[in-house]
Amino acid sequence: MNSPSSSARSGNGSYDDTRQPSLIGRARIAAHDKEPPLYRVDLSIPPESRYAEICNDYKDELAQLAGIYNSLLEVTPYPRFLAFLVRTLMRRVHSAEETQEIRGISEATSIPVHLLVAYNTFLDIFSGCISGGVQTMSGQAEDTRMLHIRGLDWQMEPLRDMIIRVEYILGGIVVARTVTYAGYLGVLTGVREGLSISLNYRPRIHTYSSTFMNCFHYLRLLLGQKPSIASQLRQILLSPGLIPTLDDLSRRFQNTQASSCYLTFCTPSSVLIVEKDLNSAVTHISNEFLAVTNHDVVLEALTDQQWREIRRKRNSRLGYSYSFVAESMKRKERLCYLRRLKGVDPVSLDDLKIWLRRYPIRNDLTHYSCIMDPSVQGGGLVWVETCDA
Repeated sequence: MNSPSSSARSGNGSYDDTRQPSLIGRARIAAHDKEPPLYRVDLSIPPESRYAEICNDYKDELAQLAGIYNSLLEVTPYPRFLAFLVRTLMRRVHSAEETQEIRGISEATSIPVHLLVAYNTFLDIFSGCISGGVQTMSGQAEDTRMLHIRGLDWQMEPLRDMIIRVEYILGGIVVARTVTYAGYLGVLTGVREGLSISLNYRPRIHTYSSTFMNCFHYLRLLLGQKPSIASQLRQILLSPGLIPTLDDLSRRFQNTQASSCYLTFCTPSSVLIVEKDLNSAVTHISNEFLAVTNHDVVLEALTDQQWREIRRKRNSRLGYSYSFVAESMKRKERLCYLRRLKGVDPVSLDDLKIWLRRYPIRNDLTHYSCIMDPSVQGGGLVWVETCDA
């Protein structure tokens, strides 16, 4: 049996397009001509009223949250136990402001608070994504900027109908922009002037934290005693004042307890990727190019024997994660291969759009692809394209 890393590459190190992943097919992927609907959320009005327009427009779609909630629970180790805890305990999230927003959405849509809390706490589970930063020509001679590329993959089909763009307004000025889902308050993909952010799911294969400690962490999330990682990213995106530097963010996530994930941050000149474990993190930074999908960099160098040893230690618990990582490596290697093809030639915005549309970077699970520019006032969503199944 080949390791994920060996199955993702041919012998000469280039991308091997002959091996097909099990979860990502080659079905024709249709993209929508129009960008997702745009909404403005005014941070100066009471939290309970901020999402009234979205709730009115997406009331029918939000009514499907019960089904989405059940699907989310099914990918957890103990769905029935978690369902009981959610019904019994989930009445708030850690942020008082977000709790008020959830109650306002509940009142406007008649959806139980515990379903909205669960939706906003567990939405990032098992989302397969690609993120990265690419130094790109800005259109002026010898002038470059770091653009943030992003593709979000999900097996939750109802969510496709709930993709929206949001502009956050304060004092009549746009302070940040996001691509998100109706009713979701955290940040999966967002940008403000000086900083862009994206969140990728991280399977617990290469980890220094115990299963018990991770379960305890998620229990505290259920109780509203800890903020979700998407809530922490929202706080970074929307906080007034000075923008944190990439060094600040690197130190913060190396020393802060947070759910396992991959975080990508771009400034106008550099990109930072954080491989976040519960109590620690490994970071990578570049002023040229970096990319992340859903596996740690260290896993790319493992031999077949080392993978067999990991599978033996983890036993059957690693089955799905193993194939998931194999597919993750294929997506990352395809993007890196496309970047290598450019050699020393400058990368253009059109290049990035082409890359994000290429299989398996875009696949039949992709909900949307986007490009963000943190150099633009208020944060620039340069391009957003949603996909059909």
